[in-house]
Amino acid sequence: MADPNELRIALRESLPAVDQAGAADTRSPAFTFVPPSHAKALDVDSSVVEGIRGAGKSFWWMHLASPEHRRYIAAAFPDIRLGSAIEAVQAFGAQSVSTRAPSPDVLAALLTSHPARAIWRTVLAHNAGFGEPFPTTTKWSDRVRWVAEHPEEFDELLRAKDTELDTRGQSLVVLFDALDRLADDWATIRPLSRALLQLALDVRSTRRIRFKVFLRPDMLQDREIIGFPDASKLLARKADLRWQRADLYALMFQCAANAANGGAAFRQLAAEATGQAFASDEQGWFLPRALRSDEELQERLFERLAGKAMASGPSGYKRGKPYTWLVNHLLDGLGQVSPRSYCAAVRHAAEHTPADATTALHFRAIQAGVQAASRIRVNEVITEDYPWIEFVMQPLRGKVTVPCASSEFERLWDKEKTIERLKDQLASSGATVKLPPQSLSLGLGANGLLDDLQSLGLIERLRDQRIQMPDVYRIGFGFGRRGGLKPLK
Repeated sequence: MADPNELRIALRESLPAVDQAGAADTRSPAFTFVPPSHAKALDVDSSVVEGIRGAGKSFWWMHLASPEHRRYIAAAFPDIRLGSAIEAVQAFGAQSVSTRAPSPDVLAALLTSHPARAIWRTVLAHNAGFGEPFPTTTKWSDRVRWVAEHPEEFDELLRAKDTELDTRGQSLVVLFDALDRLADDWATIRPLSRALLQLALDVRSTRRIRFKVFLRPDMLQDREIIGFPDASKLLARKADLRWQRADLYALMFQCAANAANGGAAFRQLAAEATGQAFASDEQGWFLPRALRSDEELQERLFERLAGKAMASGPSGYKRGKPYTWLVNHLLDGLGQVSPRSYCAAVRHAAEHTPADATTALHFRAIQAGVQAASRIRVNEVITEDYPWIEFVMQPLRGKVTVPCASSEFERLWDKEKTIERLKDQLASSGATVKLPPQSLSLGLGANGLLDDLQSLGLIERLRDQRIQMPDVYRIGFGFGRRGGLKPLK
């Protein structure tokens, strides 16, 4: 029988602090798991890849450019077309320094003299390795000036590069990520993003050159970004980075099986519980195909890690089973779970399960893990994405128990004059505000603001029109729920 402490160590050490969504490239390819639904996202012909925060956009931006990781994916997941004939290069992303795309400061300077389209055409020329007469200078300003002044020569070089790649039987994919970091203000981010997507559509006319742009859903809902001719042709091929429950557990099992400490104990436990044996090569251990999607087998294995109930005693089953409870309490209002939240919850549970526990994960530690994941999720939303959300949630903190009538939100907002103060704050912030609520400019009041929160997955409207808030946000924002996990103070 596997030692719970060894299994706990495997989970603590193998689940990354910054998971599949992170851009760190130091982890072995063996910790990589590709959900079946992500195969389209990795395909060369998918130019636009959509994913919520923490879904894996930066992870794939980083690892698609790694030949080592592409080889592992091709071996472990043969259904995905990632052969040696594909070259993927990172252009703009979350990295601090790059020679493959202008930095935000350089982009701001270039925009004072050149259209955004010319800038991205220059990035394409540089990453595709255009020959002369494309300038050999290292200054982006000189390169962009040449592209803007020589449109016919650019087109000729693009055709020549496409023909060269086709003759060699190779494809070039230019990767773009973290478009919300293109500039400090959305008045600049929007035209840059729109021009990039327009060029992504244009290069689809070539045989061997593609852009792959990783975007958050909110940016693909912004008419100022996608409001260009034929945008529908590009978005019709959009791929989604969605994680099903089976995908999340498969990711955890893949990581635990390859843990330097405790990995052998986990593989032994998996074989005993499910009858499934892990195969391996020089790069690491492969998750058996059945454990990637068979939820009955997955639950059987997770029961050996976390027990069968979310409470002790004969009535414990009324609180739910760990396998379903964990994911259900991490769902947002759009029915999605990010692997970042999931990994944070499991890792926290492994770190806080008592050493004398008979299972690797104790149900109380799993509950605490969900609370920790909620704190992380809320901090991401209000710090990096939508600072205005904290402004509208503050008057409600500790005063709302969900589900409740929408009038309860409106009453508290009216009492604090929240909407009027938010309008004043956004007006004084000007163009620097990050994606403000769309309803304010339309004068839709409290119901419009609730619509904005619903579109972002922070709340749900039940059939009787009462407002519900998913636990992954409710706990962090300090809302109560009868019989639910306690909110954070």
